[in-house]
Amino acid sequence: FGFEKDTDGWRIPDWALEKEDSIAREIGVSPDWASEGKKSLAVSCEFLDKKWSGAYVEIEDYYDWSPYGKISVDIYIPKDAPAGLKGKIILTVGEDWKWVEMGKTIPLTPGQVTTITADLKPGSKDWKDVRKVGVRIEDNRTAWKGKIYIDNIRTE
Repeated sequence: FGFEKDTDGWRIPDWALEKEDSIAREIGVSPDWASEGKKSLAVSCEFLDKKWSGAYVEIEDYYDWSPYGKISVDIYIPKDAPAGLKGKIILTVGEDWKWVEMGKTIPLTPGQVTTITADLKPGSKDWKDVRKVGVRIEDNRTAWKGKIYIDNIRTE
């Protein structure tokens, strides 16, 4: 996903819009930053003070990723973002729509690009039936309002 023309089907899910700690407010395509091409997905966020909160976006489709070894995403947070933000990739797999998070969150550095990579087991049946792909940025319990940029989501 390169987000050159539109959000490519990525969205904030309805359930996230109803939760207090889910703080993604809107998404759109932005020319303000890109790791490849000229645009990225911009997620407007409003992190909570002294509480865990996260900005989650996803796409729902059917993917067979059994031939691939990993999935990666480039994330940029502006220089004025607080230190302590972290990101992770989340997949929903199988007929029972099992939620599978990365085992750890990856620290994001304000003003720098961070590539998050999740390993996909070669030949695993788990990755033959991927129903949703999601990216979540979590806070460090510091209030902050701004945009997070996501680009170049790819399997390899």
